[in-house]
Amino acid sequence: MVLVQPEIKVAEDFNIAQHIVAGQGFSIYDRGPTTAKGPFYPLYLAFWLWVLGEKWGLFGAILLQHFLAAAIPWLLYLLGRTLRREALGKGAALLFLLHPSYFYHPTVAENTTWVVFLGALWGIWLFQYPPEKYPFRYLSLLGVLLGLFLLEKPILVPPMVASLILRFYRRLKAVGIVGLTSLVVILPWSVRNYWVFGTFLPTKSYAGVTTFPSSWLPFMAAHPRYAVSDSLEAIYDSLFALPEAQAYPGFRALARHILQERWHQIPERTLFHALIYWSIPPRYWGNLSLSFFIVRLLPVSLLLVLFLWGSFYLWQKDRYFLLAILGTLLWTTFIYALNQVLNIRYKLEVEWLQLYICAAPLVFKRPHG
Repeated sequence: MVLVQPEIKVAEDFNIAQHIVAGQGFSIYDRGPTTAKGPFYPLYLAFWLWVLGEKWGLFGAILLQHFLAAAIPWLLYLLGRTLRREALGKGAALLFLLHPSYFYHPTVAENTTWVVFLGALWGIWLFQYPPEKYPFRYLSLLGVLLGLFLLEKPILVPPMVASLILRFYRRLKAVGIVGLTSLVVILPWSVRNYWVFGTFLPTKSYAGVTTFPSSWLPFMAAHPRYAVSDSLEAIYDSLFALPEAQAYPGFRALARHILQERWHQIPERTLFHALIYWSIPPRYWGNLSLSFFIVRLLPVSLLLVLFLWGSFYLWQKDRYFLLAILGTLLWTTFIYALNQVLNIRYKLEVEWLQLYICAAPLVFKRPHG
């Protein structure tokens, strides 16, 4: 990173960070206040920009992400050991070290690396102690993590809550402590949103109302079959140019209109999107570059083979562990498939869990019977 200094790709989070540093609040482009992104990552970028300036601040933020990425294999091993599946932890850590996509994404000003790092940390802390002996400080830390995911990556919150309840199903007090702490974490953001928008918005709510209709636009649709008319695209563009407080009702109405018009395509499109989610998004089709082949096409092909092979092994040897991971993978597949699957990073947010299944053929002998 320091020697090569690759180009750092930025997106909405960086623009929000620029507005924060300029004293313009949590705003985006020329549309004013926003809830299109959660507060954590833009504030993280803004801190670095404020301390070091725009050029070196962005470099510092990305450099720290590389340190986080370097620590993730150790966390994957620790999680495996904490779950008493040390061999799978070692295998997952090794596969992560060999995964080119996870080398690349720390260089992008997006929260993918943070999501993986904190997700592994959640698993370690959740299983650190027997349920009846959990210290208050660890329950509070779990609550802080849950609150951060509510703000930044709400799609992952349901499997996190499910794992929490299953872990402490006989200790409702522990669940309550985690839940209350998470509410404290999201409280400042919720208060800010109510003050600015006049309604209760506990997470990155604008993304929730724009993602579904945007996935049907001609230039965003996964296939022309699932593209709406140019007139609806014009409506979307006109709404997107408005301040968010004005655009919210229009986007909700547009989503309802698309559902009423295209409801019969939803099952078919969802299945098609699911296949894309587990392979290569259309925006990358036709990319024959060596870098794309090495960074994504080859890894995803090898992982699919290892995933099917590993699932067979774990079904024989560790069925409950397999089903727990599959539950999270199926949930994220379903939610993204209902909406948008154009970015590789969506899968990377949970692909590290898949590595535990992929590791099975590397650490287990062939099952008999």
